[in-house]
Amino acid sequence: MKLRLFLSFCCCIIVLISWSQRAVHTLSDKKQFLELAGQPLSSKYGNIASVKLIIDTKSNKLYFISSKNFKYHYDFVTRQLYYPHDLFVFNEENYGASSKRDYLLANINCNEASGLYYLDISVFDQMPVNRIIELFEAVKAGSYFSDKLVFLMNTERLIALQPELDKRIKTATPSDIYAAIDYQAISEGTVKGRLRFEPYLDSLKTPLLATDIVFTQATPEYLPTVRGLMLTAFQTPLSHLVILAKNRHIPIGVYTRLYNDSTLRSLNNQWIELTILSDTFHIKKVEVSLSTPTVKKVHLKKDLETTSLIAAADLNPKLAETVGNKAANFGLLYTVSQSGNYKVPEAGFAIPFYWYNEHAKRSGADELIRKLIEHPSLDPDSLQLQLKAIRKCFTKTKIDTALLHQLENRLDVSGFRTFRFRSSTNAEDAAGFSGAGLYASKTVDLDDCNKTISEGLQTVWASLWSYEAYIERNYFGIADEDVAMGVLVHRSFPDEAANGVAITKNIYRDSYTGFIVNVQKGDVSVVTPPAGIICDQLVLYPANELSAFKRTTEVITTSNLNDGKLVLSDGELELLQTELERIKRYYWKHAHTPKINEQYDTFGLDLEFKFSAVTRELYIKQVRIYND
Repeated sequence: MKLRLFLSFCCCIIVLISWSQRAVHTLSDKKQFLELAGQPLSSKYGNIASVKLIIDTKSNKLYFISSKNFKYHYDFVTRQLYYPHDLFVFNEENYGASSKRDYLLANINCNEASGLYYLDISVFDQMPVNRIIELFEAVKAGSYFSDKLVFLMNTERLIALQPELDKRIKTATPSDIYAAIDYQAISEGTVKGRLRFEPYLDSLKTPLLATDIVFTQATPEYLPTVRGLMLTAFQTPLSHLVILAKNRHIPIGVYTRLYNDSTLRSLNNQWIELTILSDTFHIKKVEVSLSTPTVKKVHLKKDLETTSLIAAADLNPKLAETVGNKAANFGLLYTVSQSGNYKVPEAGFAIPFYWYNEHAKRSGADELIRKLIEHPSLDPDSLQLQLKAIRKCFTKTKIDTALLHQLENRLDVSGFRTFRFRSSTNAEDAAGFSGAGLYASKTVDLDDCNKTISEGLQTVWASLWSYEAYIERNYFGIADEDVAMGVLVHRSFPDEAANGVAITKNIYRDSYTGFIVNVQKGDVSVVTPPAGIICDQLVLYPANELSAFKRTTEVITTSNLNDGKLVLSDGELELLQTELERIKRYYWKHAHTPKINEQYDTFGLDLEFKFSAVTRELYIKQVRIYND
């Protein structure tokens, strides 16, 4: 009898311990919170610990759930509360707008830097106000952080409800959360190199080496060819720096207290191993590692025979060898726009490689390029001089008269007076090599003698031989003898209501369909923003009949130039989302060769768009493969 009681008692202990590892009804301290916490399902914020929670509305019981044991709320209710229905019914009943639901579902997220605890519900959840208040009060009563608890307004719907909710509970905007974080992973990975603290890379006197890992303060204009990089300034996920970093597959992160950390500063000029993870970073001292990977030479194709200007309607991806990838893809955008609800910039056409090549020969640049290829300087200063001499040949030589007359006539009858002359090479906007921000674009104004056609062409052609472009191509092994510059021409936009960049895949959550959108008011750049300027960072989720979810917009942060309001209306965001999907489907079918096991949902395009200030019409001006 005693043995039976003892065994029964032991079994009870085992069950209780097992249950406490899975869920508790109250959180009494930080230690208990961290035992249950895991990483949030979305990686949009760094250095966050997350605990799932459920309120059973029938029993009024609150469960703080182990995020390590249960990835989704549905896992817990089926395995622990014996919920009998399938996922579709669960989603329909517990994420809808009705107050009648079996469960209230949410997450508690703790930001280590600020000590702030924010309660958030799924972006798909249409939970009514009375249930939100009930949820907040229950969590507040059942936790040790009641005085630090806020409710996150992370969708358009919730932001609209904020005045009503502020009367009853403490709320926070995405910008409040964004301002509190101190870490951001830009490109994950591990690398070994020599640590160098260099505050301002753009004015650096001592050359950086390929074996360096650099910790810097200001955002550099160009990503140096180093093994790893950490900064103190947050980056938008679609900036040129981030695109280049992901393209190179080198670890890059942001830590705002980088220069205030004495432990890190003590490692300056020592060899370290840097690991960038989604939620944190690690550093340790290592032995010297001087080996560098061998780069295989990449050869490109170019057509130097085609002489005629090519209208946007006649451009297509097959002409990339003639006019460059940017102009060729512009033709794809034009084709799709004919059945869509967006425009491409009017008066568009491309100047083929032939004219670049002829100008190089007439100016003597071709001979200097040949010498550079045969005898490249290993000294950065000497290399700069070689490249500068090549660019000078392009900018100081007059444009061919026949070409100049063609361009003058074409632009004069277009109905517009200002134009953008944009780089379009065979060494950018390609799978495996984005070349973001490497080459120049120039505004041409037919009524301004300081913004001439000749200057526009000379500047764009010469930019093929900028130091940054040369080094980046060399990093990827692209053969200099194969590169050529076309020019994409279209009317310019003197007045923009908004401009932005989009990626047609969810870079924050692999298992969810969604488009990433960064958009800013007016013409303030999203890809190279001024210091301290933040844009709207959004995730556009489509409606999903299989999961019963409606279309929704998740707000990561809002522009600090628009009084906390979203730059685009809900209707404009829906239009943008629809047209991005249209372009993606066309590109996937007609212009893309999928990799082995590549799926449509994980395939991404990188697009640039504008909304006209006069008409609020959507214009999409660029598309390329998103290289991650």
